[in-house]
Amino acid sequence: MKKILLAASAAMLALTAAAQTDPVSRAIDATVQTNKASAASQQRVNEADDQTRAMLERYRAATWQAQQLRVYANQIEPLLAAQEAEKQNLQRQLAELDRAGGDMMPLMLRMIDSLEKFVALDLPFLQDERRERLAELRRKMTDSETATAEKFRMVLEAYQVEAGYGRSLLNERGRVDERLVEVLSVGRTAMFAVALDGEEVWSWSPAAKKWEPLARRYAKDLRLALKMSHGKAAPDLLTLPMPVARVETGR
Repeated sequence: MKKILLAASAAMLALTAAAQTDPVSRAIDATVQTNKASAASQQRVNEADDQTRAMLERYRAATWQAQQLRVYANQIEPLLAAQEAEKQNLQRQLAELDRAGGDMMPLMLRMIDSLEKFVALDLPFLQDERRERLAELRRKMTDSETATAEKFRMVLEAYQVEAGYGRSLLNERGRVDERLVEVLSVGRTAMFAVALDGEEVWSWSPAAKKWEPLARRYAKDLRLALKMSHGKAAPDLLTLPMPVARVETGR
């Protein structure tokens, strides 16, 4: 039995050796190796192609961004030029204003005097704030560190603030007969006071220069007007007792 197995093994070894030297087998092996090499080469080509496409996409994106920047630059350039021209024009005007400082000072002082008289004759709302603004203007007029152009700007700004009061609902705390109240100013037309409990109301009499009691039926609308002045209620129509100017006629 051992002799038969040994003989069979020897025969298989002989067949294997013969197969290895067979030209057909060698050709098949060569083909397999070639296919493997081709597959590897194709993989490298595919990877290189993917990299090329990615680089191309990045190039296209960069080109598009560059085009957009050029378009933006073309659009913004005239605006920048206009701003620069306006800046230079303002600088020239400020320089001229500084040179004319001596002539401007009397004008500014007259403007402050007029504004002070106007505040004194106006309804007495925000008095502390308005008087402090006028006092600050007078201090600035004597300040050598402040340029003439800046002084003039401050005077104009004070006029603009006063003009804005005429279009606003204003509120502040005040007193009526020693009682703490909320004061409501309706532009420059009328002033009202509402007790903190919201029940008692008054109106300011410009002729008598004092607070006069109002009927309580106006309390609801005045409370709503105060909320509007605080920005806590939307604008709405109100029924308020507005003063009527007296007109005197000669006979």
